[in-house]
Amino acid sequence: MRKLLFLFCSLLFAGAIYSQSITVKGQIADTSEKKPLSNAVVAILSKDSVLLKHTRTGEDGRFTLTATGEGPFIMLVTYPKFADFMDQLAPKEPVLDLGGINLIKKSVLLEEVIVSRKIGAIRMRGDTLEFKADSFAVREGANVEELLKKLPGLQVNKNGEITAQGEKVQKVLVDGEEFFSDDPAVVTQNLRADAIDNVQVFDKKSDQAAFTGIDDGEKTKTINLTLKEDRKKGLFGRVKIAGGIPGYFENEAMINLFKGKRKMAAYGTMSNTGKAGLNWEDQEKFGGGSDMEFNEEEGYFFSYNEGDEFNTWGGRYNGEGLPKAWNAGAHYSNKWDNDKKNLNGSYQFYKQDVLNEGTTTSQFILPDTLYYNDQRRKTFSQNIRHQAGGFYDLKLDSLSNIKITVKANRTNAINQSDYLSRSLSEERDLVNEQQRQLFSKGQKDFLNARAIWRKQFAKKGRTLSVNFDQSYNANETEGQLLAINEFFNNGGIKYRTDTTDQFKENYQQSNAIGGKFTYTEPISKKWFIVADYGYRVNNSKSLRSSFNKDNAGKYAELDSLFSSNYAFDFNTHSAGLNFRHNGTKLVASFGSGISFADFRQTDLVTDTAYKYNFTNFFPRANIRFKMGAQRSLSLNYNGNTRQPNLQQLQPVRENTDPLNIQVGNPDLKQEFRHNINFNFNEYKVLSGRYMYINSGINLVDNAISSSTNLDNEGKRTSMFINMDGNYNYYSSAGLWMQFKKISMNVNSYLFYNGGKNNNLVNGVKNTNNYSNMGLRLGVGKSKEKKYNINLEFGPQLTQSKSSVRPDVITRFWTASTELNGMIYLPHEFEISNELSYNYRQKTDVFGEDRNVWLWNAYVAKKFWKNKNGELRFSMNDILNQNIGFQRNASSNFISENTYLSLRRYWLMSFIWNFNRSPGGK
Repeated sequence: MRKLLFLFCSLLFAGAIYSQSITVKGQIADTSEKKPLSNAVVAILSKDSVLLKHTRTGEDGRFTLTATGEGPFIMLVTYPKFADFMDQLAPKEPVLDLGGINLIKKSVLLEEVIVSRKIGAIRMRGDTLEFKADSFAVREGANVEELLKKLPGLQVNKNGEITAQGEKVQKVLVDGEEFFSDDPAVVTQNLRADAIDNVQVFDKKSDQAAFTGIDDGEKTKTINLTLKEDRKKGLFGRVKIAGGIPGYFENEAMINLFKGKRKMAAYGTMSNTGKAGLNWEDQEKFGGGSDMEFNEEEGYFFSYNEGDEFNTWGGRYNGEGLPKAWNAGAHYSNKWDNDKKNLNGSYQFYKQDVLNEGTTTSQFILPDTLYYNDQRRKTFSQNIRHQAGGFYDLKLDSLSNIKITVKANRTNAINQSDYLSRSLSEERDLVNEQQRQLFSKGQKDFLNARAIWRKQFAKKGRTLSVNFDQSYNANETEGQLLAINEFFNNGGIKYRTDTTDQFKENYQQSNAIGGKFTYTEPISKKWFIVADYGYRVNNSKSLRSSFNKDNAGKYAELDSLFSSNYAFDFNTHSAGLNFRHNGTKLVASFGSGISFADFRQTDLVTDTAYKYNFTNFFPRANIRFKMGAQRSLSLNYNGNTRQPNLQQLQPVRENTDPLNIQVGNPDLKQEFRHNINFNFNEYKVLSGRYMYINSGINLVDNAISSSTNLDNEGKRTSMFINMDGNYNYYSSAGLWMQFKKISMNVNSYLFYNGGKNNNLVNGVKNTNNYSNMGLRLGVGKSKEKKYNINLEFGPQLTQSKSSVRPDVITRFWTASTELNGMIYLPHEFEISNELSYNYRQKTDVFGEDRNVWLWNAYVAKKFWKNKNGELRFSMNDILNQNIGFQRNASSNFISENTYLSLRRYWLMSFIWNFNRSPGGK
């Protein structure tokens, strides 16, 4: 009687705090016999385990259950002689179809699986792929980066860059919040793996798309790390002090203070081993390059580098050269007042010096001949950057909020380069020689402010949002160019010497302001319509000045051939209409946007103007079909136009390399891109098998290509032109299988990429077909506190063929084999080895042996009560064979680059992982 009274009171209480209604549907079946289970009990409980509603399955095993209460909910399924099934439900839709739920007989379960609030190793929640961190074995004290390397479908390269299903990961969040997300390596290399509950991989949409549910084509491959509950409060961090021979150091420190939803953190690094340096999106973080391109849909310019060595902002370290890096940062975020107020901000400082030396050997393919170029270079770059950014999100009431985001950075850069090169004919006769020196220094500033107001109405699905943003870009550089070019006749006799000695000043600035209105309206229970309108104005200017020496030896004579002064004014109106279907198994959207832009380019020297008017269309369609609880398929199409950037349009010669002149083309037209993508994911819980397929094709109409002319002195002049018929494709597939009984997993990864490019070479149309395919096979075995071993092998084939010389085919194999092992010894000792063999096939052009063995190892001893202290002796490149090496194949040339790389050194390290959180060790 008391139990019934308690149950009755509990139900009354649940009704009193009603805030959400949920309807759950599904079918219960026997895993082994694949038969439906009738009369199984299905119950929904509150998050405090209070019973809200229960029912029994019908003869076909199906059930439908509706309950009201305060989410998230817990679902419990019981049946005699079967293990209970329990899972947490946090639905975004009022109706949740779980598909088939398979129960396991207790006799089969025994020592293998216990289902009691336990989630599988891999889950798919809508568009999100989720990994249960504790299901993947890593060494004690491992960081997040080591955990990510264990996850199927994810790869982490030597520079810390992560790819997921073949796509580069650009952001790493913590508990869904920005946390040094502009520098993901700070998170992955300093947070401990044992603090992570789940790793979620998804395409992060823009704030606007996330609010309306309509895909606007703006996606960022993102990883979200959800922390374990006991790690969301307390003090934890990591300190590493390391030094070694010859003169290497690697010092890191990070401290985190979490209390509920308040997060504070700070970090600092000093290193010349490349492991605490800059990577990931550093080119973008340091302000990109020097040129500006117009985004036709949003109506703004962004900066990037387009082959102008003088305006190289760099800042990126990808293993080339010898680096020294000093980084520091601080972060604060908090939610309060029942999550109505959300503040997030960070500051980061970077300084990096890179010294590099190397060679480049190139083969250029022409319609009637070949020629070669050999180059030696020595470069030094220094980049110093300050960045600050954050946002404030305020819920004005239960149906509306406003979010203000601000980002700003300043970069100072110094670059110095020395080149010595020579060009050879097909018969290997000397054509020209060049000595060239470049020096530049500059400053780049960036500021962006954005505000978005969003309003939900009482009618579900009706929303209104207003977006306003402003951006400012400016960069200023100055420096010197000295080039001495010597030319030789067929007999190898020098007949002319040209000298270029110039001082250069460049200044570019862009100011933009704009706004956008978006309205959504439900037209049925599952169909919605989205309409938007935006306007943006952008004013930019670009000044390039080249000065020759006058009779007094001063750089005072303006060289008009390599100087320019332009102003750019852009006005853009855009509108869009899209439809969205939200179903239980099918989510789809389709529609199109259109923009009208008028562009005025004014030559301030000659007072002449070029006017352009563009009408651009942006069709898109997206379909995602949920084929079961752990299986999904998606198909996406996006069409967009790309306008020529400012450097491509300016009819100005660029001569930082006098033997390679680039010229703009004011008659360039826009290109249109069709982007099609297919994605499939499937995870079998019981067998522990995960499989994915990702493929796509990008077709380009009226592509912006190049016309290159090479004269008999070895000078190349390139101009941008439009060509039809360009495309590229990509595909990858992965399979990961886990064998729990023997603690082993097997994985395979297959990819095939390629395409076709068209250009002109000495006036002749050239079609280049290229492809790159590869396979990677791996096997891993582990035993807790005993060992962890992984073996991987992967061959790769690169091919390229040009129509101007079909008899000259570029084709070579590369392959790598890696064996990584960790052995745990008594008394808290551990030994780690990383051994790899890299094979690079010789070719007719590249005949040197580039095959290397790389061997890294360390011995470590853990100490203190909680084993959070560690002494480590490590050696990098024990065999001293590391060679900086890279091959490239393009439209009508192939090249091989060598560069300085970090070779043999050793380090003695002290590592302290401290933790003062409730679940810390």
